[in-house]
Amino acid sequence: MGGDYIYDVAWSPIHPSVFADVDGSGKLNLWNLNNDTELPSASVTVEGPAALNRVSWTQSGLHVTAGDDMGKIWVYDVGEVRIFECASYLSVGTTRANFHELFWFFKLAAIG
Repeated sequence: MGGDYIYDVAWSPIHPSVFADVDGSGKLNLWNLNNDTELPSASVTVEGPAALNRVSWTQSGLHVTAGDDMGKIWVYDVGEVRIFECASYLSVGTTRANFHELFWFFKLAAIG
């Protein structure tokens, strides 16, 4: 895990075991407690010196937004293969590294 403070946490609006958190080092973590309780299912660190301090889900649960201390907002599309559905992919042999690649594939955009 990282060494910085967690500034915000948000539960998925459509799955009770999925949540996102952000920290002061610019990291967004997506967790699925059905998969693992000690390591996030996916993580991404935003570009540049950003301290993420807000995270939220869209009402559909298909996108996660993260905001930093400079007012920039990142929008991540967790796509058609949402994080809570990836438990089946992980159980059939997808490695954590492959899951991270899936997460990067579904990154939507950075809005600045």
